[in-house]
Formats: sequence, structure tokens, C-alpha cells
Amino acid sequence: MTATIAPVDERVPAGRLVPLALQHVLAMAAAPVSTVFLTATALRLSPAETASVLSAVLVLCGAGSLLQSLGVGNVGARLPFVMLPGGAATALFIQISADHGPAVAGGSVLLAAALLLAVVPLYGRIVRLFPPLVMGVTVLLIGIAMVRVAAQLITGPTG
Repeated sequence: MTATIAPVDERVPAGRLVPLALQHVLAMAAAPVSTVFLTATALRLSPAETASVLSAVLVLCGAGSLLQSLGVGNVGARLPFVMLPGGAATALFIQISADHGPAVAGGSVLLAAALLLAVVPLYGRIVRLFPPLVMGVTVLLIGIAMVRVAAQLITGPTG
């Protein structure tokens, strides 16, 4: 008797797998580079400062990927995650930098990380109580709120 293999567990032929793998590797490389250049342009950083920020981002992306993939204690999913800078977080960082300066934006990142680490255990216990519709609407509202920030980055200051 032959066991049926679910489509998600099927072995993908190499001819189809290689282009998809290449696409993922290129996206992994492009995300941190484009994020750093966007941020450096918005903050008017010099080429040397941009290179330093890019180096730091690449090192931290690697460290975060290793932490998620290998796990240390209770930290990390122990799944092959690649940690990359996100669009919404970058837009918020740039907006805070424009309004209050890069030091305040950096401090807000550290404060947000500390708050996140503090509430993750509670969130892990209560997230099952929220239906997918609530989670989806929450993500949608966050995305809609970010449209204003992205529009200001594209059009420039209005005042």
C-alpha cells in the first residue's frame, strides 16, 4: 500500500526549484540593502555612514537568522527563518527620525524591543483567544495607517 503524499510535502523538480531558490536569495540580499539606502537617503547620511549602517544591518540580520534558526534557550523558533528589516518598521523609524531626530528613533527601537520581550509571554497565552478575523483586521489597520507615512516619504514634506 502506497502512502499519499500531501502537495506541501512533495519533492519539487530541480528545474522548478532552482529559479525559485534564486529568487528567494536575491530577495534576501535586496531587502537589507534597499532598506539601508532608503533610510540613509531619508536621513541624509554620508557614504561612509551608509556603509557602516549597511555593515551593521547585514551582521544583525545574520545574527537574528542564526538565533531564530538555532535557538538559544527559549528564544528562537528553531525554524529556517531569515531575519530581514521590515517595511513598516523602516517607515516608522524614518518618520520618527524626521520628526524628532535619529537618536530618538534609535531609542524608540530599543524601547519597542524591550516592551516586545516583556509582553511576548502574555501574548503567547492569549493569542489563541483572538479569531483570524480580528488578527486580519488588526494587520489591515496597521497597514492603512502606514500609507500616510509611505506617502510622505514619496512626496516629501508638505509644510
